[in-house]
Amino acid sequence: MNFNRMPLHPQFPSPSHLPPNAGPPPMPPNPGHPGHIPQGMPPPPHLPQHMAHGGGHSGPDLGRNDGMMMQGHYTNQDVYSGGGDPNQDFMEMNNILVDGGDRFGVSTLCYDTQELLWMGNQGGHVTSYFGLELQKYTSFQVHVNEDVRQIVPLARGVLSLTQSSLACNNRRGVPLFTYRGPTMHNMQCMMMTGPSTVIIGGHQTKVIEIEVEHKEVIREVDIPEPGCAILRGTNKYICAGDTAGKVTLFDHSTMKAEHVLDAHTGTLSDFDIQGNLLVTCGFSTRHSNLTADRFLMVYDLRVMRAMAPIQVIIDPMFLRFVSTYTNKMVITSQAGQFQIIETTAMTPSSMNVYPINTHGSPLLSFDISNSCQALAFGDSGGYLHLFALGEHPCYNQYPEQTEFPDPIDPIQPIHITDEYTPYSIIPMMYPTNGTLLSDWPDYLSQRTYRKPKPLDADILRSMKMQHNVGYAQNPGKEKRNQIPYVQVNEKSKKGKGAVPESPIGRMDDPFIKVPKRFRKVDLKYSKLGLEDFDFRHYNKTHFAGLETDIPNAYCNCMLQVLYFIEPLRCALLSHLCEREFCLACELGFLFHMLDNQKGQTCQASNFLRAFRTIPEASALSLVLAENEENDPRINLSRLIQSWQRFLYQQVHAELCNKSQPVKEAKSEENLNKSSESLAKSDENLSEQLSEVSLKTEEVSEVSLKTEEEASKPEEKSVETTPPKSKKKKKKKGKKKGKEHPEEEKTEKENEGDKGSETAEDEGKEGDKLEEGGTDVPPAEKVEEKSAISEILGFKIVTTLRCRCGQETQRQSDTNIINLSYPDCNPPGNNRPPFEVPFCDVLKNTLTAEQNMQTWCNVCDRYQPHTQIKTMQNIPDVVAVNCHIENARDYEFWKMQHMILKQRKEEFNESSSQTNFMNAPGGNPVMCRYGNACRRGGCKFRHERDMLDPAAHNYDEDIDCQWIPLGLMMDLHPDGTLIVEEYPDDQPVPRDAPLTRRYYEILAVIYHIRDEKTAGNLVTCINVGETYHQRKENVTCTQWYLFNDFSILPIEKHEACAVNMDWKVPCTIYFKRRQLTKFHDLTVTNPITMDVLREDFGLVNPANRKVTFEPLSEDELPQKGDVVALDAEFVSLNQEESELRSDGTRSMIKPSHLTCARMTCLRGKGEKKGIPFIDDYISTQEQVVDYLTQWSGISPGDLNPELSSKHLTTLKSTYVKLRYLVDMKVVFVGHGLKKDFRVINITVPKDQIVDTVQLFYIPRQRMISLKYLAWYFLKTTIQSSTHDSVEDANTALQLYDKYQEVASEGSDKIRAVIKEMYDIGRRDQWKIPDVEDTENPLDMLQFPGNNNQ
Repeated sequence: MNFNRMPLHPQFPSPSHLPPNAGPPPMPPNPGHPGHIPQGMPPPPHLPQHMAHGGGHSGPDLGRNDGMMMQGHYTNQDVYSGGGDPNQDFMEMNNILVDGGDRFGVSTLCYDTQELLWMGNQGGHVTSYFGLELQKYTSFQVHVNEDVRQIVPLARGVLSLTQSSLACNNRRGVPLFTYRGPTMHNMQCMMMTGPSTVIIGGHQTKVIEIEVEHKEVIREVDIPEPGCAILRGTNKYICAGDTAGKVTLFDHSTMKAEHVLDAHTGTLSDFDIQGNLLVTCGFSTRHSNLTADRFLMVYDLRVMRAMAPIQVIIDPMFLRFVSTYTNKMVITSQAGQFQIIETTAMTPSSMNVYPINTHGSPLLSFDISNSCQALAFGDSGGYLHLFALGEHPCYNQYPEQTEFPDPIDPIQPIHITDEYTPYSIIPMMYPTNGTLLSDWPDYLSQRTYRKPKPLDADILRSMKMQHNVGYAQNPGKEKRNQIPYVQVNEKSKKGKGAVPESPIGRMDDPFIKVPKRFRKVDLKYSKLGLEDFDFRHYNKTHFAGLETDIPNAYCNCMLQVLYFIEPLRCALLSHLCEREFCLACELGFLFHMLDNQKGQTCQASNFLRAFRTIPEASALSLVLAENEENDPRINLSRLIQSWQRFLYQQVHAELCNKSQPVKEAKSEENLNKSSESLAKSDENLSEQLSEVSLKTEEVSEVSLKTEEEASKPEEKSVETTPPKSKKKKKKKGKKKGKEHPEEEKTEKENEGDKGSETAEDEGKEGDKLEEGGTDVPPAEKVEEKSAISEILGFKIVTTLRCRCGQETQRQSDTNIINLSYPDCNPPGNNRPPFEVPFCDVLKNTLTAEQNMQTWCNVCDRYQPHTQIKTMQNIPDVVAVNCHIENARDYEFWKMQHMILKQRKEEFNESSSQTNFMNAPGGNPVMCRYGNACRRGGCKFRHERDMLDPAAHNYDEDIDCQWIPLGLMMDLHPDGTLIVEEYPDDQPVPRDAPLTRRYYEILAVIYHIRDEKTAGNLVTCINVGETYHQRKENVTCTQWYLFNDFSILPIEKHEACAVNMDWKVPCTIYFKRRQLTKFHDLTVTNPITMDVLREDFGLVNPANRKVTFEPLSEDELPQKGDVVALDAEFVSLNQEESELRSDGTRSMIKPSHLTCARMTCLRGKGEKKGIPFIDDYISTQEQVVDYLTQWSGISPGDLNPELSSKHLTTLKSTYVKLRYLVDMKVVFVGHGLKKDFRVINITVPKDQIVDTVQLFYIPRQRMISLKYLAWYFLKTTIQSSTHDSVEDANTALQLYDKYQEVASEGSDKIRAVIKEMYDIGRRDQWKIPDVEDTENPLDMLQFPGNNNQ
């Protein structure tokens, strides 16, 4: 063997924990992911974690795939394979790139008791591979960014150790638990001490023993410095190796150090135990340098003495005993070789050296299988190398069974000449790539309802009712148990066959008949995002629109409606509480922005952020995912109606918690209802809302509650007669209704007027009322008032009266009414549908009276009851949900508009009667032959003409409106309610009774349907005089169409016109005439100087490092004071963009940023430049990118458990900034427009001094803060990361510099800026003598860089 051809060791950089002149073989970092290192420690990626403890490294960098053979690698001729049987040599069986190998190296490997090989990488990902083919079995993430340091298999799964957590998953990847504790930091190794106990250690003085089954800590033991890096065990000792080169033997039971073996003078890299033999490898100190020790230290554990060391020819980094032999072991070099040696004899014939083709990447992990027939190696390049021994190697001699998915039974083939076997025996296989031919796309198909054929008149005449079921003889005209649908015969029309010219433009979609002003307006992004998007093109008014580029922006239309209810706006502007996620506070902040903006857009991002964090909103399916708003399956009409009901309950509860309730006498027996349990504490708020919102929950087709169930208000049950003695309750349904079939028939006929409520539900409710009733009058209650209840609140008393005289009452409070529609089609085929005014529908909904079958305690049986609803009050704003939930409601609206249109045609046309009778289907008299009529030019009406009406112009239907423009509601003292239509342009009578109120329509919310998507929501609002006075400086009222950020003035008749084909009404709001005269409109700013003094820190003050000095009394900001501001952001969603065919990049959606740090500095005085606000802002949403290079924010900075910063909530920081804005201070910063946009606050332009604009020449590039600081201040900033204090202070100095130069005249400042541009273009905007870590373009525009 020619030893001279093998170098002693390759000349590689020194390990990071050693002096620079040390010589073990570290390898270059992974070029695909230079920032990651093995097992998460700061040193270079070529060393195991337990050897990483600071220091430098030097030497040449070696890359992968450089086409040169590295030193330390051997060719096939250089490998000495020994004198054994060549068939017993290890051969490379497989070589794969692991999951995440393109970014992370393989940090640990472990063989399982099954035929599985587990791998953990530096990105916190764990993957298992089956068999020698390395077939991927499972793959899952155990930590976001920490590397996996060790994996240990269990009977129930595997344990994965990271720096700060211990994760347990079953072998299918399902997480079982994750343990984190105060002592779990910088953990390195673990070892099983029993079937369900594991001991964990690391680079610290604590060793933890955990019981895995119960997930509890058994004991914590203190060990001496520097902790432990490797754990091995024997029957008597727990052996722990550390970075000082020692191996300490601890007693199993007491964990006391019994013996210490000083193996190496430098550090320890690995050791293993077999029997009584302990062998170590590591580094020694030679001439003040650390060098890889080519001697393996051997110890006899029986006498605790060192034996003769074993010399090897490679630099050992890992070693394992071959358990099937008593004297063999495998040693591995990080340079890519492994050697099999004998511990008893060191002769050349007993040594084998094998190369590993790592392409220059150092080895980071190594393990040997239980059968010793397979070796696994992992390198920093993300590759897994498998070597095996023998013809049929395996991981375990007797492996456990591995669970696999059930195999798919093969399909029996059919011969091409087989004519008898049906094709149906082969199951339908849905194609994986593409769709079936029968799967029509959505834009080519339409969902329609097939109307069943009316029952034959002979069946109705002979039908007999028995227990709510009708029985009749089958006349034999139809098949048994089959109900045919109405067949619409569409005959080809006679006439010319040429297609006429389309009336719309050739470039428009011929299938879209929606006017352009009602269509959804999409935002178009450029490389600057929305900076150059012209919002004023869509909004010529001074009112503010709302942007749509944030999730759950479907509620923009309702936010505008709430803003234009003047009393509610004033109440919310004056509200402020200490709750972190308060919708009332966020609405007040949003309304303040809408007040201050004139024609520009606003974002409801902070409101929607608080909305998403409320659990009840998610439980009601009100929180949509990123792209669900465009899903055609989403029913936006139902969604916005449920959203209103939830919001009113939530805001009412939040306002009541702050306001003082009206206390009245009340018995404790009535405290079991949800309306009484609106407590005044944050911890009970969510429970109260759950009881109110989820009281009668029913999941619909889009997982939303039906509006009738969701609208059931809070109830208090009261009996008006003394309670009788209770008898034993009989079974429900016993003798149900046998004695009163006629009353049951009436009850069945009345069920259609109840919407989604049924008589059975009301019966059950009546049982509860009578059984739980108490002898307490309804007036004795605790009443909690808020702006919601005073403006929108209804009080309704429902009475259940049995025919025996027993009465039960309940009082309910609600804020919005769901309309219930009657049947406008009278019985019989020859009678036309009749008109039902909107006022009658509203009155019948509010004062519904119907019969139902329910239990009576006096009669001790089910009896017919009469349910009567009585109004107790009429609110100033009446909110009505149209509640068009099914085809019956839809047809009711279409029928009413058809009747109005026919009446208009009769009135306007001189020959209306003749033309009407000649029109197809125009005669109100039904044809005697029905749809079977085949007479050409039949003058009578047919049902098929109603199902397929001719297309008409939308503008013709504007005057045919069923929604009234005004109402008169009169509530008498006896509970009688009168609802009539009253023109909105007619003045209110002066002698009107006090019980009578006059209303005008305030707003109508429409669902604009779209065949391809879910459509969009728009609102038409009648804006009052006070808003025009503030915004337009005029006194008038005007209707506007609010389509997100598009605002257009419209006529009032167009606002109330309905087209059921595409413009479906959702909610209608009526407001009282002269509403502002009945409410106090005083607005008190709730934000005072106390917000600068209060400390809302989320971190324990003992662990917090305060980096700012609060303002003193004499430093409080005044109008015109200068404040330097800077903010840093993190990303919640990555930017979405596409690469075009010409190579340019087009942004589809920008990244969703949130504020993570905000800093404010004093701008004058002795403490100028010292921050008085430096808040780190915690977020409950998942952060996908901390943008550390541009924000300076690390993952632990925003975690209250780990952060040492002044961590607070977004709301507390927001009110501080809002106070400064209200005090008219002047903000100085760099790129403040983007800062204020992400923080979601409006600042007047005269309060902003942006250094981007100060040193800017129009139509030229904008200069980064880093370049401005170098040029004008001769300082270098942002060398590694950004710091908001440094950036704000730099912007303040640049402002002072600008004022200094500007004092010499405007010509001087223009000359200085022009000179800077000339020098910048000459130097290509690079700072001399400074390593440029950024692209020069990134210095100007980057999504995460606030210094723009």
